[in-house]
Amino acid sequence: MRRTIRKPSALVVVIVVAAGGCGSSQKQPTAQQRQQIIEVLHSYLRAQTAGDGQAACSLLTNAAQRELEMLALQVGGGQITSQPSCQDAVGLVRAVAGKQLLDALSSAQIADVQVHSDSATAQILAGGAFGQQQGSLQRSGGSWKIDGVFGLAQ
Repeated sequence: MRRTIRKPSALVVVIVVAAGGCGSSQKQPTAQQRQQIIEVLHSYLRAQTAGDGQAACSLLTNAAQRELEMLALQVGGGQITSQPSCQDAVGLVRAVAGKQLLDALSSAQIADVQVHSDSATAQILAGGAFGQQQGSLQRSGGSWKIDGVFGLAQ
């Protein structure tokens, strides 16, 4: 059985990560924090564009994994009848994204990293494909994880 999935206009923001961050005073990160945050975001974008669900999902908080699963269900346009796993959601997003968007994401730049106690934000720049998006991360157990998926509140 062949499934046709419409590409929603909001898909551009589905692949990139973000959510509202919480925490106290904003400050410039140390060089080590900045590098860790940039690496987490780049690793996620590489995994997402490659369709590596295991790697992509390992970089998301549990809440962000659930958001991606629910978003994939919505993107399925009724063709998917049960909530996919996070890994399956990554594959679904990759399948409907298109080459231009995947290319833009794989070469995205990360800028303006800010730390707010145990949360952080960074700007994700991928040129004309989707412009600038803000990514949010949470620190847990000494490592940073992406805290949500764009497109859910938009």
